[in-house]
Amino acid sequence: MRLRSHSVGDQKLVDLIPVVNVVLLLTFFFLLSWSFVLQRGVEVRLPVTNFPSTGPQGRHVITLKYVSQDRVLMLFDEQSVDMDGLRARLMGASDKTHDDWITLNAEDSISHGHVQEVVALALECKFKVTIATQRAAPVPDVKAP
Repeated sequence: MRLRSHSVGDQKLVDLIPVVNVVLLLTFFFLLSWSFVLQRGVEVRLPVTNFPSTGPQGRHVITLKYVSQDRVLMLFDEQSVDMDGLRARLMGASDKTHDDWITLNAEDSISHGHVQEVVALALECKFKVTIATQRAAPVPDVKAP
C-alpha cells in the first residue's frame, strides 16, 4: 500500500468565481433597491390635502418660498428669478417643448394671489401646471367601546 504524501504544491486553491458572483449580486441588489431622490430642490412646506397633486410631475419646477412678510423667493429649476426673469425663462422653455407640464411648489404661507399670478404666467406660455401638495397624515380609526 502506497501512501500519498501531501506536498505544498498539491493544496487546492479556493475557487473565487462563486465568491465574486455573490458579491456582484449583492451589489446589484443594494443598488437597485436603494431609494433614490427623484426630485431635488429647495425644501418647502407644501399645503396639506387629502387629494393628490393635480397632474403629473413636470419637467420644470417653479418654487415659491416664503422669506419674510414682504419677500417671496421665486426659483425656476433651482435658479432665483424675478417675475420678468420667470417670464423669459418660461418663454425659452416653451420654445423647446410643446404642451409640457410644470410643477409649482408653493409654500402654504404664500398668498393665493401670488400663486395665481405664477400659474397664469405659466398658462400664458403654453404650459400645463400641476400644484404640488402633501398628503395629510392618516387618521387612525378609533372605535368606541
